[in-house]
Amino acid sequence: MATDKEAGAFPVDQPVKALIRDHDMVRALADRYLDSDSPEVKKQAGTQILQALHMHSRLEESIFYPAVRSIDPSLVGRFEQDHLHVDDLLATLDGMSLDDAHSDDLMRELISAVSAHIQEEESALFPRIEGAGIDMTAIGLQMQSFEANLVHTQAQISDGSIRRR
Repeated sequence: MATDKEAGAFPVDQPVKALIRDHDMVRALADRYLDSDSPEVKKQAGTQILQALHMHSRLEESIFYPAVRSIDPSLVGRFEQDHLHVDDLLATLDGMSLDDAHSDDLMRELISAVSAHIQEEESALFPRIEGAGIDMTAIGLQMQSFEANLVHTQAQISDGSIRRR
């Protein structure tokens, strides 16, 4: 029988692993998008990329970055600036159809920006966090709860339980 960790549960004692898992998923979707000539595949992968980045960005911005800021404030500040650029691209893409010819250019810009951000986060910030020797369980529990609330809210919006005003 698979343990929670093997089954994909949020690793509360190692939240960086959860972020890396998200990064891996975005990289795989980006490859699928970039390697395809099919408009349908691009639309499906693009939609999944946007959804994943919305969730991942909120998680990092709301919980993770504030919790690890003291390890390297300037580096975390730079990552927050990266997020502002990505958030602008996400907002633009959310407002248009992925069938729009201009959306492909924006999606490629988004993928490029996110790929560079992921690479730097994994090579510069994550090793510093591991080297700091801080107990990450409290941060992981907050991240798990935040992610669960985001998923729950998205599900309610999707099924119409929450009406936008």
